[in-house]
Amino acid sequence: TEFAVGLKLHVETAPYYGVQAGATLFTSYGNGEEDFEGVPFFDENNDNYGIIGEAYLKGTFSDTTLVLGRQSFDTPFADSDDIGMVPNTFEALTLVNKDLQDTTIFFAQVQKWSGVDSDVPSKFTEVNGNKGMQILGISYEGVSKTTLSGWFYNLSDEVKISYLEANYEDETDRFTYSVAMQYAFQDYDSGESSTVYGVAASLGVKKVGITTTIAYNTVDGIAADNFFGGGPFFTNAEHNTLREAGPDGDIILYTLEWDASVIGAEGVNVVANIDMHQDDSREYDLGMEYAYSDTVNFSAVFSDVEKDEDAFQNLRIFANYSF
Repeated sequence: TEFAVGLKLHVETAPYYGVQAGATLFTSYGNGEEDFEGVPFFDENNDNYGIIGEAYLKGTFSDTTLVLGRQSFDTPFADSDDIGMVPNTFEALTLVNKDLQDTTIFFAQVQKWSGVDSDVPSKFTEVNGNKGMQILGISYEGVSKTTLSGWFYNLSDEVKISYLEANYEDETDRFTYSVAMQYAFQDYDSGESSTVYGVAASLGVKKVGITTTIAYNTVDGIAADNFFGGGPFFTNAEHNTLREAGPDGDIILYTLEWDASVIGAEGVNVVANIDMHQDDSREYDLGMEYAYSDTVNFSAVFSDVEKDEDAFQNLRIFANYSF
């Protein structure tokens, strides 16, 4: 059993001619356990740690925002993945532009990263040596009820990653429904590659507050990778992801979500997942969130992972207070 108390202390100056400075301190203190199964709360040695995860200058000029320094952002293959005590953050130069109608353009030059998914969470380490990683993304929302996005990642002399996603969402008086598709191509300079296809569909019944989702991913080639975060794949669960499916893998994910506000329990949401791999590996997740107020919320996730000798159970409980 691991217990941890974490602090996120964020400060940001008021804009001065469109320019701001900001910083965030993250800490995690408690009792780290050796050979702990699940998402770790502590550093690579299971020790307490603190880190200045964000320290940046941000300039906002018309429809363009430029950020230089340590920062948090979320893209398909580089994201915060806030599933533990300290999220992933990146040392980078990022630019976000919205000059074109219904279009967002994202560019980043990433040099270092730290956080829950990195090998050394307690400090910033290099991404692809001193070459870093370049990210270009475009999202378009000009089609009714549809979001289209395309991303490209370049890690020179290592791998090039292409990613496409399309999402359609709509609702009636009684139902909500959505359909999504994704494609990823991870092309390594070694000559190996991984091609991923994915589809997901959901249906929600407003009267009872229940939404059901089914998702499917298949891999052609070597094992898919999440790279610098939790990964974008529709079938990724709390612990097992498409990466764990291995070469030429397949996964089906079933999800059932219940919004308990329909019976007067405001702020309560319950989610259950069944993640099924072609090699008979299974993961069962049951999670609950309770937003007590704007400043206090609770969440818990229980996972039962079945995979030969790597089978384990994991319970994570979080209590968050914002001030």
